[in-house]
Amino acid sequence: MLITFDHFNGRVEIDLKRSVDLSISNTFNKKNPSFFNSKNPKVKYPTSNQFIGNISKGGRCNVPSVSLDIHCTGTHTECKNHITNSNEFINDVCPKHFIPSTIISIKPVVAKLSKDKYHVKYGEQDSIITEEELSKNINTKSKYLESLIIRTLPNESDKLIRNYDLNPVAFFSNDAIKYILKLGVKHLLVDLPSIDRDNDHGLLGNHHLFFEKGKTISEFLFIPNKIEDGVGFLQIQIPNWSLDAAPSRPIFCPI
Repeated sequence: MLITFDHFNGRVEIDLKRSVDLSISNTFNKKNPSFFNSKNPKVKYPTSNQFIGNISKGGRCNVPSVSLDIHCTGTHTECKNHITNSNEFINDVCPKHFIPSTIISIKPVVAKLSKDKYHVKYGEQDSIITEEELSKNINTKSKYLESLIIRTLPNESDKLIRNYDLNPVAFFSNDAIKYILKLGVKHLLVDLPSIDRDNDHGLLGNHHLFFEKGKTISEFLFIPNKIEDGVGFLQIQIPNWSLDAAPSRPIFCPI
């Protein structure tokens, strides 16, 4: 199916058959990625003398009950309410339409060798995404920067099951987040478990910076290598949950 958009006084076309799912599936019988000692998503089926909610146990239908750590076991999208007591929920701010979007690939650098600032002291093992590396890879005149999707290199398949408590994970410098906002990005999507350092003493400084102007952050994506860096349109699919965040399924379609 082909869709034509009027975009900045021009017409562009996408083929929905070329759409690519950028999410990590929440699985209940296999290993998921994890962060902050999170537990794998669990599913239970109610069983009593009156009702069996599991066909494999003799029931007439499946009635699963799910336990899920939204932020730490898979792809999710969050809003300002993640770090504030605002009355803004993810189903209020997550766009329902197709969003002009840019995908770029970035190799994090050794934090201590960078001039970029962060709100806590860098550790010896820290690696970061810097303003300089972003500026090398983004066309600042692009009309596709309402959302920015960042793939970190190397892009290994074990991101689908990686335990980030055992593996050092990169994060963004404060300068990088400020640069992203300067470009007008409203929706930031990353294949990292967080845009902040895993231990920044609970400050979540980059989250606070981004949500001064930005609308949503999506974390824990997996961006297949078959997708080249470039531009297209993005749809962020979420359940209609009135929470600070929800599991999400970002779908990207290149032009």
